[in-house]
Amino acid sequence: MSVKEQSRSLLTSKDVSITNPRLIVLSILLRKGDPLTIDQILKASRGKLAQSTVYRVINDLQKFGLISEFTNPENATVIELNKEDAKHHHHLFCKNCRRIIDIELDRELEDHIQSEVLSIQEQYSLSIDGHSLELLGLCNFCS
Repeated sequence: MSVKEQSRSLLTSKDVSITNPRLIVLSILLRKGDPLTIDQILKASRGKLAQSTVYRVINDLQKFGLISEFTNPENATVIELNKEDAKHHHHLFCKNCRRIIDIELDRELEDHIQSEVLSIQEQYSLSIDGHSLELLGLCNFCS
């Protein structure tokens, strides 16, 4: 199945209308595989999308549960495709090339972190709906 067909399939699976900007953004995320910043998506679109269009599409795709967003250490918004079989994961940020790598923690460690999050939630009377761990270093290509 081509990237464009995969993009169409993702939109259809969520009963979302298929538009060219949505197809372009999803195709970029599928082709690249790694999480991307807004600037990286704009660059990869090669002038086919305006910045305002990318923000609008990202808002739509997030609302439909197709993507997630988070912030990198430089405080830039990063977009990641939600995969059906994806488990909770964290990110390694390469300080040199700015690549973002998905990482999974040992199940026991993840359970311990979740237990601490629940304890903090109770201690401070908060409602916490998620957590993330950021690791900074150099990827294989840069080390």
